[in-house]
Amino acid sequence: MATQSLFHKDNGAFFDIPRLRRSAHDVVERSSLIGRCAEGDQRAAMALKLGFYAFVADFQSAIDQKANSAKLPRRPLYEKFGRNTARRTFAASARNVRMLAKSELDAIFSKAERELMEMQREEWSHWHHWEHDAIALGLTRKELKEAYVVPGVQQLIAAAHADDLVEFFAGSLAATEFMAEELGERLSCNSAYGALFVAGRPPAQRGKPYWMIVHALPHLHGPSHADIVLDFARAYSTDESPERIHALLERGLDLFGEAADQVEIEFAPKMVLAAE
Repeated sequence: MATQSLFHKDNGAFFDIPRLRRSAHDVVERSSLIGRCAEGDQRAAMALKLGFYAFVADFQSAIDQKANSAKLPRRPLYEKFGRNTARRTFAASARNVRMLAKSELDAIFSKAERELMEMQREEWSHWHHWEHDAIALGLTRKELKEAYVVPGVQQLIAAAHADDLVEFFAGSLAATEFMAEELGERLSCNSAYGALFVAGRPPAQRGKPYWMIVHALPHLHGPSHADIVLDFARAYSTDESPERIHALLERGLDLFGEAADQVEIEFAPKMVLAAE
């Protein structure tokens, strides 16, 4: 993961990124549901898409709500970073300085807000990738929208709407981004999983696991989603230590693992394959 930032220049040293990535890796490796997906088990792949659909569909709206400036308070950032930080941030670019609307602080927040809004737009497309892949596996939109939401997924949805901004950015968004990157890494190039999107599918439905591929791609331009949400969590945190953010993120990762276990129990045995 890159270490670019919006508010801080030392996030790579402040956060224990290797620890967080190991935690996400461990959750993925422990998951029976994901392991079965990697073995080419179509029932497991369908269960994954069906069971987490409600969360994936809701996730972008949660970002949209927080990206609204009326719900993402500026005052804590004003008080924490001050005018000097804004000047230092934009001094290298005369063009940016000339474009300041009201103050350097407004400009620094506007840049951050644009990053968050761009993330929301991308997550909207990721939701459609999830839906597309589910249909390619044999599910219908009706099945996706009417599926029972297991308690663990309900908790993930609730966490995405947390009022506490550190909990929101660290426990929900950062956990989701780390999990998405690890899941994409695990399954995007997995031949057994990829074969599920071709073998036995009608020509019009054949494809690739696009959601996994998209989340495995490196961010070549600007900070990654994980960079953005970790930086926001730190910006709104009153702690000098990263431990609360680490703990919230790791708890969020564990919740994904618990939800995956529930999804496997609830849905995998019930999946009806087209060939049957």
